[in-house]
Amino acid sequence: MAEILQDYEQRPAGRPTFLTILCILTFIGSGWGVISGVIQYATADTRAHEMSMAKDKANSDLQKSGKDDAGTRFAGKMVNAISNITADDIKKGALLEILGAAICLAGAFMMWNLKKTGYYLYIVGILIGIISPFIIFGASNFVAIMSSAVVGFIGIVFIILYGVNVKHMR
Repeated sequence: MAEILQDYEQRPAGRPTFLTILCILTFIGSGWGVISGVIQYATADTRAHEMSMAKDKANSDLQKSGKDDAGTRFAGKMVNAISNITADDIKKGALLEILGAAICLAGAFMMWNLKKTGYYLYIVGILIGIISPFIIFGASNFVAIMSSAVVGFIGIVFIILYGVNVKHMR
């Protein structure tokens, strides 16, 4: 028979719905990060070759255009920044992506079980995701800046949202 709570009774403390939703989103996102990292690692040589071919075609197209304005120079810098990525760089990036996503996943599992340590572990995973592109590609590389910006924005939003729920963890 269903239990009916009276006005003076309280429901047993559990995981708030908002924390449950955040954890599920993290399970999906971090799980995808692990899978994506494995795929990147496995296809690194092919991707590096494709990027090299794309660089050659883009540089050829830029030279054929005959323009020498600011937009063309910027496009040339972008092509060169992306094309300097080697298969080893892609593999290192994939391994660090797997590491960061796995740490975030572990943190989310801990927060699912209402353990405050998971929150701090999650922050470490996000920091790995933000810092690792700069370590691999260099601080002035466009790829490093963009990937760190995306991970940083989403990560900081989730850190804040999880931070609101820390009071429910022990």
